Amino acid sequence: MLPEMLGCYQSQKIEKMGKSAASGRDFTQRIDWLAIRLDVARILIFPLDDKKLPLPLQKTVTPQEFLSHFLPAPLVFNERLGPAALVLTRLLRDVGSKLDQNALPDAERALFTVLLVALAAAGVPDDDAAALEVLTHCGAAQGGEALKRSINAFGIHLRKQKNFDTAAAYYRKALELAPSDERILFNLARVLYDKGELSGCRELLEKALASAPDFSEASKFLRHVRRREDALGRTDFPDITV
Repeated sequence: MLPEMLGCYQSQKIEKMGKSAASGRDFTQRIDWLAIRLDVARILIFPLDDKKLPLPLQKTVTPQEFLSHFLPAPLVFNERLGPAALVLTRLLRDVGSKLDQNALPDAERALFTVLLVALAAAGVPDDDAAALEVLTHCGAAQGGEALKRSINAFGIHLRKQKNFDTAAAYYRKALELAPSDERILFNLARVLYDKGELSGCRELLEKALASAPDFSEASKFLRHVRRREDALGRTDFPDITV
C-alpha cells in the first residue's frame, strides 16, 4: 500500500506565559503540519516551517489521535505545497531517475524529501516512481479534489462517532476548497440536524439545491426539515389569562 497525502492540518496547544502558572497568561500555539497516511493504523505528520514547508522531523500518530488533535488547513496546502506538488509531478514525469534532488527549488526539495521518508516508513521502495504515484493521487492538479474527499471522509467518521462539533469543523474546512459543493453542504447540514440546529441545516440544504437543483436527497431532506420546523412552531404554549 502506497502512502496517501492527506494535505495540511493544524494543531492547537494552550501554553502559559509568565513566571508562574497562577500569574501567567494563556496563549494558543498553532502548528501547521503535512499529513501523510501510511496505512489504516498510522499517519505520519511533518511540522511546517515559517515558509510553510515541511521539515524532515516526522511523528507517527494513530487515526484516533489525529482526529482528536488536528483540524484541516487545506488553504495552507494550496498556497505553498500544492503548486510544489504540481511542479514536482511534472519533473518526475519528464526527468524520472535523472532528477537531481539537490538542484530542486526549496519547496519541491522539501516535499520530495518527506515523500521519500514516508515511502520508507511505509515499507515500500522510496524511489522516484513511487513518489510520482503518491503525488499523482494527491490530486493537486484537480483543484484539491483528493484533499476534499479525505476531509469529507474524516467528517463522516466523526459524525458517526457523534463528535458533531469536530465533524462540522472538518466540513467547514472542506468548504474553503469548494464553497458550493452540494455534497459537502449536505453533509454539514446533516451534522447540524443531529445537533438540533434546524434553521442552519435548512439554509445549507437550500444552498446545496441552488448549486444542484436535481439533488434528490437534498430535496427530501429539506422537506423533512421544513416539516419539523413547522411542527415545532405549532407547539408554542398559549398565553395564560390572569
